[in-house]
Order: sequence, then C-alpha cells, then structure tokens
Amino acid sequence: MIGDGVSRRRIIQIGGGLVVVSGVGGTTVASSDHEPDDQPADTDFRTRVAHLSPDAPNVDIYVDGERVREGIPYGTVTDYRDLPPGTYTVQVVPAGEDPSEAVLEETVEAGDVDPTVDGLLAVIGEVAAENQPLEALFLDDDNSPVDPGTARVRALHASPDAPAVDVVAGENGEALFENVAFGESGYTEVPEGEYPLAIYPAGDRENSVFEIDVSLAGGTVYSAFAIGYLEPERAPADEPFDILLTEDSLPDEEDVEPDEAKPDEDEPEKEPEEEPKEDEPEKGCEKDEEEKKAT
Repeated sequence: MIGDGVSRRRIIQIGGGLVVVSGVGGTTVASSDHEPDDQPADTDFRTRVAHLSPDAPNVDIYVDGERVREGIPYGTVTDYRDLPPGTYTVQVVPAGEDPSEAVLEETVEAGDVDPTVDGLLAVIGEVAAENQPLEALFLDDDNSPVDPGTARVRALHASPDAPAVDVVAGENGEALFENVAFGESGYTEVPEGEYPLAIYPAGDRENSVFEIDVSLAGGTVYSAFAIGYLEPERAPADEPFDILLTEDSLPDEEDVEPDEAKPDEDEPEKEPEEEPKEDEPEKGCEKDEEEKKAT
C-alpha cells in the first residue's frame, strides 16, 4: 500500500495529557459486565490493547471504573475480548494505582459494527514527552477474510524518535508503505512467502534504519508495530527500535487443507499383513480344512 492507504491517527488531545474520543464505533478496549438496554447480546465485537509506550510502566485498563486488564507491560499486544455495544469510559492507569491516577482517559461510543472489523487501543508516545506526548489511538482492525495465497499486513509507526519512514520489501524491492509518520497506520496485501523488510527514512534509500526477515502465511492478517527508540542511549528509556509482529486473524479451518493422518507417537505403526506363500493356505483356510477332516 502506497500513499492513500495510510490513515492518520484519530485522536483528540486535551490539556494535561487527557484524551477524549467520542463516536468511535467498534474500537474500545476490553470486556465488561456493562450491557446497555435494548441491545442484543449477540452483537459483541472484539477489542484488544497494545502497550507501545517505551518509557511507560506496566498499565492496568479500566472500563467504567472496573479493572479489566492488569499489569500490561511495554511491548505487549493483548488477546481479543468481546465487548457489547454501548458507551464506555476507558482509563489507562499505572499498574496497581487507583483509577484517579489515570494517565489517559477516553469516552467511547461503541455501536453495531461490521463483524469482520475489530478494535485496537494502542498506547503510544512517552510519559516524559521528550519526543512525542503520551497518546491513545483507536484503530479498526480489518480481520475480514483474505485469499488463501495472500497475507494482509498493517503497519503502525509507534517509535517516538523515528522520522517518517518507508517500508520496503527487500533492498531493491517495492515500497509497501511510504511516508508513514509517527501515529499513522495502514494496510496492504502481499503474496504469502518470506520477505526481507527494510525501513528507511521517508524518501531516502541510502541507509536503512532497521531490517528484518518475516514469514507471512496466506489467509492470515498481521500487524507490524514499529516500537522503541532509534537512539535509546539518548532516550528516556533504554528500549531499542524493533518490529513487533502479531497474527491478528488466521484462516478459517475449513479453508485449510488437513494434513495427512499420522499415527500417534505412542502408537506403533501397524505392520503390513504378509501375503500367503503360494503353497501356504491363507489364515482362516487352515481352520476350514481341519473342520472338514473332523467330520
């Protein structure tokens, strides 16, 4: 994906580090006992949390005053959980602290959404705010079906001291993402296979800032989070630049060809039955001959 496929972050920043987001459908944080009236219970959608702030401590997530995620460390993307439609207050709190100490707080309106679109709350930026302020992103996870021979990949730039970047497949390959700035993200689809990826400052193909080999399976949706610092020795935290790759959605079981049946490890393979020799009667025939003689 080049150019138009990169979507800008959707946040409203309020003074004092508080972030309030309203009217964002299908993009909150975790499961809750809260279920609004007149809403069917079978319309849940899935949400997850990504802690991508390199100088932030472990965090707890509160929904409507209830702790639903506990002690999430930096560099963690949680599993999905179901969340009924409704309006929620979501707080990001240093682990073990009271919700009144929340460093981020969001009000989210979660309505009926496409069941193939899930939600991601990504905590990015820095507590120290030396390069980027602490922020929360609410992103749609596109987990709609993918062709068996194709992988869908989303890139999210969450490295506070990195410039806008291009992501290139191979040293002289195609640019998958171009001019992605901090907090921006987007999807692209590529054939399944092994890929050497190089990350360059936007518009510069001379010196890459990071390289990694990835293996992408067909029918699978991935997210690639660029995290950490390009210069950790000069940063608020000693967290080097890295790519965090997650599998967001796997192919449906019915779309995957089953492996050939294999015997259990503890069960010996059955020996093939020996064919009778020409002059030797088959098993079972000997019994018939003996019964004839007896009569």
